[in-house]
Amino acid sequence: MNASIPPLANDPLAQTAWAAFRTRLRDFAAEQLPEAMVPSRFVVLPELPKLPNGKVDRGRLPAVPDGESAGTAYVAPQTPLEIRLAEIWADLLGVGRVGLKDNFFELGGDSLAAAQMAARLRAATGLQVNLRGLFDHPTLERLARHLDTQDGTAPTADTGRHPRSITGADLAAEAVLPADITPAADALPPAATPYRTVLLTGGTGYTGAFLMRELLDRSDAHLYVLVRADTPGQAADRVRAAMRTYGVWRDGDERRFTGVPGDLARPYFGLDHDTYLRLARDVEMIVHNGAWSSYALPYRRLKPVNVLGTQEVLRLAARHRIKPVHYISSLAVYPGRPGEHRWAEDAATDPEGVVGGYRQTKWVGDRMMAQAHERGLPTCVYRPGQITGAQTTGACAEDTFLNATLKGCVQLGAALEFDVFLEMTPVDFCAAAVAHIALGGQWHGTAFNLPGGHPLAWNRLVELLAECGYPLRRLSYADWYAELTRAVEGGTENELARFLPLFGADQPAEDLGYRGSRPVFDTTHLRAALTGSGIACLPPERELVGRYLDHFEATGFLPARAERTAP
Repeated sequence: MNASIPPLANDPLAQTAWAAFRTRLRDFAAEQLPEAMVPSRFVVLPELPKLPNGKVDRGRLPAVPDGESAGTAYVAPQTPLEIRLAEIWADLLGVGRVGLKDNFFELGGDSLAAAQMAARLRAATGLQVNLRGLFDHPTLERLARHLDTQDGTAPTADTGRHPRSITGADLAAEAVLPADITPAADALPPAATPYRTVLLTGGTGYTGAFLMRELLDRSDAHLYVLVRADTPGQAADRVRAAMRTYGVWRDGDERRFTGVPGDLARPYFGLDHDTYLRLARDVEMIVHNGAWSSYALPYRRLKPVNVLGTQEVLRLAARHRIKPVHYISSLAVYPGRPGEHRWAEDAATDPEGVVGGYRQTKWVGDRMMAQAHERGLPTCVYRPGQITGAQTTGACAEDTFLNATLKGCVQLGAALEFDVFLEMTPVDFCAAAVAHIALGGQWHGTAFNLPGGHPLAWNRLVELLAECGYPLRRLSYADWYAELTRAVEGGTENELARFLPLFGADQPAEDLGYRGSRPVFDTTHLRAALTGSGIACLPPERELVGRYLDHFEATGFLPARAERTAP
């Protein structure tokens, strides 16, 4: 900060102002980072200390004062275990003192620090704590009690309560659409196709970049793209950068869209009155792709963007002119159950067995779309599987959980045994299908399953990795998990380090796949809607998976392969 800051002592107005500023910083960090990495302590300085070369002088940065916590008073550790834990935390995290109420992650810990803490605790005391145990018991007091209760061994069995989920009953209550989201009596009817203007949310993400390309290519519509940014120019720049990243930007695209700086998590997207009314008047159709896609975060953290943001989209759709809304949901809205179950392209109705914050927010959004349609808002729901790279170029986001798992296994040189099937939906196939159906305007009130070419067993994917030049040892899950945690605790770089809380010593979290589940996803509606379009999906076999791996090798995400087997 360049502006001078008056001393805060004896200045309640300044104290209040800078407390509010720190709150805004924390809110911003919460939007950008996983929950465990969001700091709770912020120090406001008049300016950053600089070295003669202009760089920040880190040695002159002040330490966070002892006792400046997230609003909890310091309570000293008492038992030998509490004292030893506090010593390890203080040394590892570089803080002056650690109290019973302090939260490991609020003190600056992350997944890597958690792994190091577990190793040091084991070396000092012989006690074992897995990383899920720490994430479920993040304060010093709770962790010490947890270790005492388990006689030094963190539990691996299911406790009956999923740490990132809410109950089925609570989920059903969350999925009630607010009463004000309904077309007004004087609202204009939906515009006829072809649409002149389309609003897209989530345009700076991976799927959003390909949706932009398909909407531009398949129509003459002008696109409004809602983007977190400070100005329209910054919003447009973010869209352009995303499209260039995935190789889908073309000269002249800048004339076909307008960046709208806004935020799904805020009422009316945080837009000023005139901008909001202009969108309400001008937009004729909405593709709602924006979401916070994280398996690691709980439902309550994801709700503002994924649930309340969806409500805001529907609220806009009911304003001035009725606007069809095309919602990108997920196959994850279907409950996970052992054995074979056939899932028709119907409204999501059963919340039991839908676990994990991300899956649950998608279930709620899915349900709200059905209710909105019943109230007179035309809606369509699209349920892709795990969205993977483009089947034409292999271009793919590197920050998805599936890709982190592939890289993590390659880095470890070993793959886990995991009895799950993957539904891999190429991003360009998904975007083409959504754009074709949405722009046609003929399928309102319909849900579409987009599972991809065919289900792919995890073990078959490991075989494909070997055929394409990445042979991996096959380990039981317990042995694989032990090897992964040893590598991370030892400081070896691994892409899965940030996802370790999703793995237990006995099995992965249910969020990542249901063991023994054999879902069959009906695609009757999808096949009918795509008839004659030429839009088709490649199966996830040697050709497609090899294209993904070629892309990852070219970008440096995966190491170069020594050799490959003949196809």
